[in-house]
Amino acid sequence: MKRTNKAYAFFYSVLLLIILQGCSTKKVIVSDLPLAGIEISEIIKNSRKTDFTFENLRNRVKIEFDNGRLTQNIILSLRAEEDEVLWMSASIIVPIAKILMSNERFVFYEKFQKTYIDEDLSKVLKLLNLKNPVKLLQNILYGGPVIDINKVKWDRIQNSNYYVLQSSQEIQTTLFINPKTFQLEQQRIFIPLLSSLITFNYRNYKNVDGKSVPSQVLISYIKGSRITRINLEYSQFDFPENLNFPMEIPSDYKRINLDEIIK
Repeated sequence: MKRTNKAYAFFYSVLLLIILQGCSTKKVIVSDLPLAGIEISEIIKNSRKTDFTFENLRNRVKIEFDNGRLTQNIILSLRAEEDEVLWMSASIIVPIAKILMSNERFVFYEKFQKTYIDEDLSKVLKLLNLKNPVKLLQNILYGGPVIDINKVKWDRIQNSNYYVLQSSQEIQTTLFINPKTFQLEQQRIFIPLLSSLITFNYRNYKNVDGKSVPSQVLISYIKGSRITRINLEYSQFDFPENLNFPMEIPSDYKRINLDEIIK
């Protein structure tokens, strides 16, 4: 009787092991090349696992700007509180401008013309149907989708190198996701109203304190025959417990409106 019980126990143990092995095999979806049978929901779920998250962030950015007529190199000191505050100080040998942005307010000043902006964003955000501009900018900077990936209907476009997802919204967004790491390597935004295309290429992901982040971002804005290119190179990442965001506008600066900059 004891031998029979042992035989049954052994049999069920082997059976359970086979079942678990089978289940785990089905969950392994990492591949050097895109898998044909993978569901879009699985691509999205695994992509979300690579989201760059932090409480406080401080880093340095080298920016190269080229619009075909003007080439400019800028050094940017950047500080951020995740999804809440973004602060930047720009320098060309000496400091030239500062920006402080929250989800309700935009403050900017520059030293050449001695002008500044201090505006409430509520009207602009309502017009654009945008609730969290800080999160949007952080996603653009650090390899996150520009739209909420869980709230959009996606179509999968066949590609031999990437999982390619395309939204069916009026402003069309296309994501190129690495099949091995599920990191976002490129996103394209086509704006029909402006007949323009913006692309963000994320390169050379590296591990910083257990967080994966691109060390280079290439941005291209194409409208007709005009192309503007911006190259961002990141360095000196750290995640301090506390941050401050100094923003004192000199008293002799002239206030202007945001739309004067946009025109």
